[in-house]
Amino acid sequence: MMREGFSQTATELRVLYTAIVLLVGGFFLYSVRGLLVPFVLYLLLLALLLPYAGTRRHRLLAVTATLLMALWFLSTLGSLLAPFILAFILAYILDPAVDALERRRVRRGAAIAILLLPVLALITGALVFGIPALADQLDALIDNLPLAVERLERWWQGVIAAVQRMNVPFLSEEALARRMRDLDGEGIAAFVRERQDGLLRSGWNTLGRGVGIVVTVIGYLVVTPVVLVYLLLDFDRVRHAAMDLLPASRRESIISFISDYDALLSRFLRGQVLAASIVGLLTWLGLLIVGFPLSGLVGAIAGVFNLVPYLGLIASVIPVIIIALFSGSFLGSLLKAGIVFAIVQFIDGSITGPRITGSSVGLHPVWVMLALAVGGYFFGFVGILLAMPAAVLVKLSLIRALKRYRASALYNEPEIETEL
Repeated sequence: MMREGFSQTATELRVLYTAIVLLVGGFFLYSVRGLLVPFVLYLLLLALLLPYAGTRRHRLLAVTATLLMALWFLSTLGSLLAPFILAFILAYILDPAVDALERRRVRRGAAIAILLLPVLALITGALVFGIPALADQLDALIDNLPLAVERLERWWQGVIAAVQRMNVPFLSEEALARRMRDLDGEGIAAFVRERQDGLLRSGWNTLGRGVGIVVTVIGYLVVTPVVLVYLLLDFDRVRHAAMDLLPASRRESIISFISDYDALLSRFLRGQVLAASIVGLLTWLGLLIVGFPLSGLVGAIAGVFNLVPYLGLIASVIPVIIIALFSGSFLGSLLKAGIVFAIVQFIDGSITGPRITGSSVGLHPVWVMLALAVGGYFFGFVGILLAMPAAVLVKLSLIRALKRYRASALYNEPEIETEL
């Protein structure tokens, strides 16, 4: 009897002690809430989960917390990490070519130089010779600015005439003229003066963003190549070291998943990058042959956006229309560009596309655009870089989950006939 009373008292004391610890701990966390950045909370959560180590619940919570921590890390430091992530993706794409040269008894450093020096020479040549040519073409287009304005005025007058023929009251010629007369010059000046400080701040902010973009581009041009070279030198060692860190009990299954993921991702990235590069190159050469202005710029836009199938054509239409508007013959320039685009799309759809990407992972264009949009919205440029690897990861996970479901008893359970 006394033992039962003592046990009950000990339990009550333990509950009271736990409540006091939680209360004091809550006050303590509230007092230092400014220091509780997500990383500290993540480490604290992992420490609290240690007593449950080895259980399935512990693995689930730890993996979930790690994924959330990685997402926070990317959203917070994404702009800083973007050059490094870009360098890693490029190293992942180029590593098989370096390994192939190594198998031909070329030293790894020399193999990297063989791959990167032509690219560096191409970029240098584009900067040295392409920028002056681009400037000359821009000057020629600017000289045609009055012609472009005249074309826009004729188009706008045609729109106004069409609207007026529809007898819309608030868009009639008299209503538009009355609104123009109601515009007070002094009122406009007062409006601008009232918002002068805000306009100046907006101007300075725009200038600051422009300077920031220039600094970011310089950072990419300097940091990314250096990191790329170091990653290519040690890519195999880094990969083997990462494999050695996997838990022995689950190493085989994890390596199997990583191998499937690597096969899908490498086929998609290398195939899509090669196909997009061919589209950009053919677009540039075609426009250059027909004498279309700024052919290099349009080719670059077509190549970059063609990473999403057919989006390169859509994204190239707007700059082509604008450039044609400034050219000597608007319809003639559009006709030339249209012929080039038709030929390039035929070659991409019938010849190069099926040969290069026909056996790749086959992500649907809508899925690709959705991944790019979501990644860019939440994580900016680094989200765009990681959108395709994430999309391939989701697809592989769904394929494996569907395979397990079809092999499960739930899917294969025979239908039970009931007697009426």
